[in-house]
Amino acid sequence: MNWEEFNDVVRTYLLVDSERKGRGVQNYIDRMIVASVIDLQRYVPAIRANQYKFFSPSSLVEPNPTDLTTVNAEDVDVHQGVFDSAKTRIKQVVVRRIPTESNNQELSRYFYPRTIPWETRFNLIDGGNVERTSSIPGRITFGPSYFWTAPQLTDEEAMYIYYEGENHYSPLFNATTEEKATPVVFDDMVAKASADYVKAHLAREVDNDLTQYQSYFAMYAKDRAQVFLNEKEYQSSSVEQTISSGVGGTGFTIG
Repeated sequence: MNWEEFNDVVRTYLLVDSERKGRGVQNYIDRMIVASVIDLQRYVPAIRANQYKFFSPSSLVEPNPTDLTTVNAEDVDVHQGVFDSAKTRIKQVVVRRIPTESNNQELSRYFYPRTIPWETRFNLIDGGNVERTSSIPGRITFGPSYFWTAPQLTDEEAMYIYYEGENHYSPLFNATTEEKATPVVFDDMVAKASADYVKAHLAREVDNDLTQYQSYFAMYAKDRAQVFLNEKEYQSSSVEQTISSGVGGTGFTIG
């Protein structure tokens, strides 16, 4: 199912509410479908998106000297990269070193940098950095919109950051053809929950009927709980099940 098809299923569950007239009502319905999906993702981790970002030395820079007020930027063996995805949980950070003639590897080697708090980021600089090994895989720290990692990646290394995050879809009336065709992991149970969420807000904001709002929202809360229980029955084949000595089995949250 793609995003446009999911919206169609939600509107099927809305019945007569899907054809409501009035200025801005149809756009409001589209936006409430988006809001319902965001709310569901926050309560049901299984329907969040598993994603990753790839970084090579060419996509990283040295930290801005203005961020390094107490050290000599020329002595910094640190790379900085952009990571501005809010409402995410880091699941694993992996550095891959490919075989080359200079490193005498026959196979790729994988390292799992240790994550340190942003408040202690200057430890990456003041503590000194040594060559990356299995026992000393390096360190990484995440700030508001970027990260620092040390030691710097070499030309034969690349970094992968695996994370779990919310998808914020475009309301259908404002979505491009590509956005409408975006695959989603939602099923009819999620669509039913979304419809009850929309009905609740139509009752409150359009009809000014708090009794109906409370009734529909109670139905939505039950739908949401059922979706959570259903998804809990399935084991995800995500990176969370792999060894993650750098982050830990449960990861950590940004945003």
